[in-house]
Amino acid sequence: MNQLNVGEWYALPGVDDVLIGLITRKEFLDYPEWITQRNTRNRIKKKGVIDHLRKLFPTHHIVALGELLEPDIWEDGEEYDTGDTWRLDANSRGLVWEEGLSDRVPENVLAVKYRGKTLKDLRSIYWAFDNPTAAEIAAEVVTGCMKSLKFTAKTKKFQEGQFVTALSYTCMFDNPEEYGSRGLWTESNDSSITQSEYKRMKTLQAVYEYLPTIKAVDDLLSITGVNSCYDQTFLTSLFLYHIKSEADFSRNVIKLCKLLAETKDDDGEVEPVAIAKKGKLTPAGWIVRENVKFYSKPTDIQIPNRGKIDGFYEGVPFFTYWISIADKHGNKDHKQNVGARQGYKRWFNDTFLKRADVSSLEKAFNLTTS
Repeated sequence: MNQLNVGEWYALPGVDDVLIGLITRKEFLDYPEWITQRNTRNRIKKKGVIDHLRKLFPTHHIVALGELLEPDIWEDGEEYDTGDTWRLDANSRGLVWEEGLSDRVPENVLAVKYRGKTLKDLRSIYWAFDNPTAAEIAAEVVTGCMKSLKFTAKTKKFQEGQFVTALSYTCMFDNPEEYGSRGLWTESNDSSITQSEYKRMKTLQAVYEYLPTIKAVDDLLSITGVNSCYDQTFLTSLFLYHIKSEADFSRNVIKLCKLLAETKDDDGEVEPVAIAKKGKLTPAGWIVRENVKFYSKPTDIQIPNRGKIDGFYEGVPFFTYWISIADKHGNKDHKQNVGARQGYKRWFNDTFLKRADVSSLEKAFNLTTS
């Protein structure tokens, strides 16, 4: 039986952009992970993944590489040269082998080397291998993108990419012309690419475009802390407020978020927020009242659908309004017995977003403004 020689590459007949070769495990592991590879160490912590990789199967001997054929520049401006090569597949396997978590490790692996003229060519091949479930895809694409942009988040929520829903609604509210009426979940009309590939492309675009805001909110939460009220609806409001204010978060906004997160002061005490069903309240009081389960009737709640799709068009205007009031007037002396006088949605559309035509939003949520 003929054998492949270790370290030699062989061309497939009639195929110019694919080579195969037998290489050592060490050589394979010496190549870097693909630029946007999701967090491999977090991935092997998942029981389903590690259970699958603890035993060396015959298929685990086959790996994939990607080689760049011409110089190119990535989204962050970093330049790459002809011949630069990455691991496109088997990154989780590689880490399991390095950590000694498998029953056996291969001495050599059969490598399929895919060659592309551009980094986008290689990215498409990487995406063909990187096939997480629908639930995983958004957060893991985001963490891979942040990695490629050399952004290391400070908070666990952002490190794990647990802000994608907020980012999607931010895209929808801030730039529906570019991202569509459903943000990152908008379907593509381009038949030349798959829906999965299209969503990844738009997600990468959004992370790149809104990276300063993502960093700013991550910094904010690293200072203030978080609790259960910091859901995707509230994160959307923080994203949008940072974008529209075009400035760093003020002391008043930081104070508001500390009050909501129940952050302890230097004396180890939590500053209480006064709440009541009726009467004047501070901005923090209005927001805390929304998060307290003391309502006898669902109709008493300001955002009855919070956390649901409809709830974003209720919650985001509500939160952005009170963030703006706190920013302007502070969190101690200013109190109101009503919110936006013409309704939160109208304030949000006409004043905050300054967008007269909100038909696309109403259509997306199947709602009318109030």
